Amino acid sequence: MTDKREERIKTVRRNRLILAAVAVVIVVIIIACVSCGKKDEPKETAKATKTEVTTVKETTTAKPKPRKTVIVGECYVEDFKNYCKDLLPKGTEYIYKIGVLTGALLDDPFINEGGQSITPLEKTASYKPDQVFFLCGMNETENDTPQITVKHYKEMRKALKSVNPNVKIVIVSLPPVAKDGLDGYGTNAQIRNYNDALKKYADKTDDVYYYDIRYLLEDENGKLKKDANPGDGAHWNVSTTKEVAKAIKKYSDELSTK
Repeated sequence: MTDKREERIKTVRRNRLILAAVAVVIVVIIIACVSCGKKDEPKETAKATKTEVTTVKETTTAKPKPRKTVIVGECYVEDFKNYCKDLLPKGTEYIYKIGVLTGALLDDPFINEGGQSITPLEKTASYKPDQVFFLCGMNETENDTPQITVKHYKEMRKALKSVNPNVKIVIVSLPPVAKDGLDGYGTNAQIRNYNDALKKYADKTDDVYYYDIRYLLEDENGKLKKDANPGDGAHWNVSTTKEVAKAIKKYSDELSTK
């Protein structure tokens, strides 16, 4: 009896030891799992923080600076100012004089600035523009000397580049007239000759662009079409002026992405 009793005691003790060992193993596993979970948490936090920083960066990215646009030229530019301000780039400046020649943009100080007389080019440069559109030269086409007009544009480009190296200069094509022989204007053949020279200059010069608007103005014979002609054969009616302004705005928007 004594032997059996001692054997039962040993068995109970052995079972208790086994249960204790199992309990210890379970506790160790639990602790290990908790520790692993805690180690993974910083990674999740770090990942979330990185995403959060990216979101903040994206949110606070500066908006593109509005471009400064100046349109320079003759009577067409005056009509843009009078009828098309809401159709052209916001904040556009208009510099013009009826019948002005490209040479006069360089050396005729007909603009009053704070009591001082300055040239149209000096006024244009004072804005430090991003884009300058020129629509000028109709009254010099009868001279049949496009090389002089190109020379003037070269000088104006140099001056504008000195105030903003990134300025984009757009030479708008000279428009057709309703008939040849209009006083103060060249023939349509002479006007086309000027446009060819201006386009050739723009094509080979950095940051100078030639924008041809004649598709809005010409009839099938290359003359100013009747529904654009207000009656004098050289200028445009208001509706056509607005169409040209819309086209210039579209071109300006495209140019700003280059």
